[in-house]
Amino acid sequence: MSILDDDEELVLEDEAAEIQRIGLPEEEKKPIDPEEEDERTARIEFNCSGCEMHEMVHYFGRKPPFALGVEYPEDNYVMRDPFQPPPPRWQAKPEYYITLGTKCSICSKSVCKDTGCSFYYTSSFCLPCGKVELKNWPVEAQARMRKQLSVSRGSQT
Repeated sequence: MSILDDDEELVLEDEAAEIQRIGLPEEEKKPIDPEEEDERTARIEFNCSGCEMHEMVHYFGRKPPFALGVEYPEDNYVMRDPFQPPPPRWQAKPEYYITLGTKCSICSKSVCKDTGCSFYYTSSFCLPCGKVELKNWPVEAQARMRKQLSVSRGSQT
């Protein structure tokens, strides 16, 4: 049997059937390995209920893994600083980060840290809830909140 005879055996009338017959099996969909997943991709959505700022962030919680040694008293939306290069993977080095906001401790709406959207006194409050809660706070906190409200009203006009 010659090489030509072998090639002649491969000639088929239905080429599509032959392609399907000798086709490679489909690759199995393997789960994404957490080590291979790019942790620098922001996957958590943040929307401020006050100013409607929308941003994708890297972390929601109290201890961002990329901000070594940082622990917040409440859950926060935190993103890596997009203007800083990432540290080498093999080096445990703190990164620059930006805390964008949190959830109001009364109504649970997301609010940014801007003074026109939230106020912090023992926990974070959106301004509408802060106004309602104001009478229950000490005089110093009431004065700070009133000053913040007057400044935020002045910037809105």
